[in-house]
Amino acid sequence: MPSDNFHVSASEWLDDFAASLQSANLEGVVSSFLPGGWLRDVLIFTWNNRSLDGQDKIRAYLQNTLAAVEIANVKLNDAPGLSPQQSSIHPEWIASGFTFTTAVAIGQGYFHLGKDASGAWKAQIVFMNMTDLKDHEELGPEPGLYGGHTLAWGDVLEERKKKIEENPHVIIVGAGQTGLNIAARFRQMNIPALVIEKNARVGDNWRKRYPTLTLHTPRTHHSFLYQPYPRNWPIFTPRDKLADWMENYAKSQDLVIWTNSRPLPTPAYDFKSKRWSVVIDRNGTHVTLYPAHIVLATGTLGKPRYPDMLNKDVFRGVTFHASEYAGGRPFAGKRVVVIGAGNTSADICQDLVVQGAQSVIMVQRSSTCVMSAKTLAATIFTAWPEGSPPEVADLKFFSWPLLLAKQMLSSREQDFWAADKEMHEGLLKAGLKLNMGSDGSGLASLVAERSGGYWIDVGCAELISAGKINMKQGVEPKSFTEDAIVFNDGSTLPADVVIFATGYDSIRDTAKDTFGEETIECTSHVWGLDEEGELRGCYRPSGHPGLWYGAGDFVNSRFSSKQMALMIKAVELGLVQF
Repeated sequence: MPSDNFHVSASEWLDDFAASLQSANLEGVVSSFLPGGWLRDVLIFTWNNRSLDGQDKIRAYLQNTLAAVEIANVKLNDAPGLSPQQSSIHPEWIASGFTFTTAVAIGQGYFHLGKDASGAWKAQIVFMNMTDLKDHEELGPEPGLYGGHTLAWGDVLEERKKKIEENPHVIIVGAGQTGLNIAARFRQMNIPALVIEKNARVGDNWRKRYPTLTLHTPRTHHSFLYQPYPRNWPIFTPRDKLADWMENYAKSQDLVIWTNSRPLPTPAYDFKSKRWSVVIDRNGTHVTLYPAHIVLATGTLGKPRYPDMLNKDVFRGVTFHASEYAGGRPFAGKRVVVIGAGNTSADICQDLVVQGAQSVIMVQRSSTCVMSAKTLAATIFTAWPEGSPPEVADLKFFSWPLLLAKQMLSSREQDFWAADKEMHEGLLKAGLKLNMGSDGSGLASLVAERSGGYWIDVGCAELISAGKINMKQGVEPKSFTEDAIVFNDGSTLPADVVIFATGYDSIRDTAKDTFGEETIECTSHVWGLDEEGELRGCYRPSGHPGLWYGAGDFVNSRFSSKQMALMIKAVELGLVQF
């Protein structure tokens, strides 16, 4: 279809949809969707994120909310990348961005249209997303002249920092990529936020990992808010470059961060004043603060998880969790067993071979989804192409309801197997058990539901196929002898080093150590999908007032930090209470 036809068809559909929205014509809105169409809503019709599939659910959802929202000024978005075009999801669909307003907000959306049985264009997906509260839009760039050009920037910055340190509206726990994206977003939303980081330097959460670590997704996927990487930045970012970038990012975004700091047990919430009382150990000095909100941005993962092993004290070798792995050089000439077959295990096993371990054995307890970095990069570049602003790519990506995305990806299961056929054949021959996610959707289900159970291959598979990394499959570690690990089938493996790449507890369980079980039990589970396919617990009300979880990868915090900021700002303005 010619591009001008895209524009005509999208405009005609949007005109009808807009008329129904603006007149609160419920049946008109519902009839704009295909029978199996989806509405994904972020903060427009309720102060939450929801995904509704099918006309009946959409009707029920909008029944008591449509009129009150007062949608107006609905227009096609002709910004680059958002104007009417062929849908990236389906070649016979049309997609386009649009803008609108509500009684209190400015909104931005994206829709995908397909034809119904009569050949009329109807919505397969409509995404409606709050981007700003009226009169409280993001700050944007400052003029750079202060006090009528009489104040030095250093003095201005110091004064701002002092105010935040004395009375932060929000405390963000964790200065990893999640905490930094949230803090940068909050600063632009004029929400005074203090970041608490346990490490000595911003970026140490990456510096302390194994030296050869490189992100397996391309730079377009893992960029930060407001500050793109230089054009000559590596496509796949190495550990130390990322760590240094994060440290510089914190400075350039004027974030207020206390390093060598952590909240002490047990913060108390006053339901009358709606403030926390929290003691921060700041490099050995205890400081009491009274924020309205605390954001736990320490990632999806909590404390390292170990299997329950017998005779641990008998073993004369070295054992530790993969989170403590700092490189394979100390294990040259050693017999190493790595328990687990996910991403971390694959990277560690590969590094151990390169560093000269005598033998490396990966123990796979169940099955794993393995995708080559090349195949994944091709998929990611489709969603986040070079040259496209991240905010445009993110809007398009988050227009997908996750359950629909999983359904559509499941239909392509055989394509995923075929894309890495040679690699998979080598792994199967070596004894690895493979899957393509719980429903055939590949990494999509595993990332969203488990945040594990897969690896993105950057060379480990070739070493396994070549016999340089050996496999032991379908067993659980049970106990130790002096020089071996014993499995539940009675078999043993001689070992000098045993590394447990066995995952982590939930951030929610780990948070109980600081906040106490009573407080954390009030909150939602974190990560995984709810019944509508929305991520549980993250960037949405947790169930306990003033307590929020930030989790997921760069994309999650880059996009959904806005949702969290808008809800916190709405609470401050008296528009809503959680």
